[in-house]
Amino acid sequence: MLESPNKISKVKSYLEKVFPQHSFLVKASMGHITELVIKNEKYPLGIELDTMTPIFNVVENKKDTIKQLISFANEVDKVILATDPDREGEAIAWHLQEQLKCQNKTIRLTFNEITEKAIENAFNNPGQLDYQLVNAQQSRQMIDRIMGFKLSNLLQKAENLKSAGRVQSVALKLIVDTELERKEHNKLEYWTIKQEYKDKNEIELYLDQDGKEIVKDKVLNSQEKAEEVLSKITNNLVVKEIIETEFSKNIYDAYTTSSILQDANIDLNYSSEKTTNLLQHLFENGYITYPRTDSTRLNDDFVRAVHKFIATNYGQEYVGQYKSGKTKENVQDAHEAIRPTNINLTLDKAKKEIANYDEYKLYELIYINTLYALMANETGVKYKVLFSNNGYTFKLNFKKYHFTSYYDLQEIVLDNFDYHFKVGEMITLESEWIAEQHFTKPSPRYTEHSLIKKLEIAGVGRPSTYATIMRTLINREYIKFDNKSIYPTEDGIKAHNLLQKYFSNIINEKYTADMEKVLDRIADGEINHIEFLKLFYNNFILDFNNATSIIFKNSVKCSKCDVGYIIQRKSYKGNYFKACSNFPACKNIVS
Repeated sequence: MLESPNKISKVKSYLEKVFPQHSFLVKASMGHITELVIKNEKYPLGIELDTMTPIFNVVENKKDTIKQLISFANEVDKVILATDPDREGEAIAWHLQEQLKCQNKTIRLTFNEITEKAIENAFNNPGQLDYQLVNAQQSRQMIDRIMGFKLSNLLQKAENLKSAGRVQSVALKLIVDTELERKEHNKLEYWTIKQEYKDKNEIELYLDQDGKEIVKDKVLNSQEKAEEVLSKITNNLVVKEIIETEFSKNIYDAYTTSSILQDANIDLNYSSEKTTNLLQHLFENGYITYPRTDSTRLNDDFVRAVHKFIATNYGQEYVGQYKSGKTKENVQDAHEAIRPTNINLTLDKAKKEIANYDEYKLYELIYINTLYALMANETGVKYKVLFSNNGYTFKLNFKKYHFTSYYDLQEIVLDNFDYHFKVGEMITLESEWIAEQHFTKPSPRYTEHSLIKKLEIAGVGRPSTYATIMRTLINREYIKFDNKSIYPTEDGIKAHNLLQKYFSNIINEKYTADMEKVLDRIADGEINHIEFLKLFYNNFILDFNNATSIIFKNSVKCSKCDVGYIIQRKSYKGNYFKACSNFPACKNIVS
């Protein structure tokens, strides 16, 4: 049992090749087969709140599929649940087991890539369902349902807005907060003084006579002060100090979901939704590993294969030391990084195999990034040379490379300076000092890639949710794009304002990140999910009821349905009118 029908052919061919003694029937659930009930009189949230039990029914268009799968399950010796290796996949596997009533003959297989070796290893190491993962997934599902349904309903009744959500509303908060910060920004003037040195490098005024940093402390905040300094300094500088710092670094890390979404947006101009779909296709066709991950870890066999490839094709000196990296906070590290399944499927070969151009370009990005991540570090020395003149301190920064590693493959010629200075010597500059006016700038508006980066840093959301967050905010018309920059719409600001007025304690980065940690602990069996859900609901409903009583304190109840309130609404043409907030169930229009 798989999730996607696109995997069936490849998985079946590998199973038949590796295990010819068995006969296999490979089928797909096509994603989730059940959902929390909707519009149920007894369970309006799809949850039995006293026991915090989710109430599921079979998705309407999956009923025929389930009947077929039950028939197949009754005919076979084993039902192998091989849905995706994450919480969602574990939950789908559990629902399949429950619906097919085949608990006594199920085994659970997981594989991180669709290759012959990975499937053989999974088959030879079968497991069982991880019910703690299922508990964590269902806890997230119920929390999202409670917050989403309740807050969305409140926004619709109070402001005729479309929806709110546990994670999407935090992303909206980041966007609106940035917009408000930009409007309130107080522009400050400051000046810099520089002179061109050799090779277009610049020597810059660094410290004033009191040791204050010129740029950081905004010392020169007027033209008069800049001109005063110009009148005091000359072109004769004395070398005051030479600071040398050895460096050895690799600027590349194997891709996580977040970082590939960011780079694809920057380098290929792909939206997060487009990239997510392309990644799934590449995974299903066996070209890359599982695309929903927050880890930069790579498996040892793959690292050895890439190091051999690098040594053979570029030379032993380009082979790097694999850095497993420190596990960051909020990282589940359940799966390795996104990488090619076979480093020997070079770009020339891949171009002939991968017919879809956009998929190929994404594969190219992943292949090159993975190769560079396992190459030797770039090495050299950073120099910071300090000069003095009339009590002022100037600086010159430059690098001298020993080994340029992956830059050689890109045919990038780096600036490699070989200046020689001695402390106490005097140098005479040949140009003129230039004073330049600047003004402080507010924080830039988010782009799609910078918002995803911020969400990841803040611990908001998970790899599988980034594209959904963006799509929801766009579809709800809470944000708009202008030259890649994200702007909040009028409705987006209204939704943000109401949520922050009454629910700022739960619609914020810290609360949402802490919730992710709790879900991780539920998945690890450290927290009883039922007890946590009860505590969450009791606290949430108190805040919700309090907000509702305040918002509708002076509102007039709809005389027609006695459920909604009379609010100001806006038509599709932009005209305002008063009508029931319970639309479309109630179509009462007052004026």
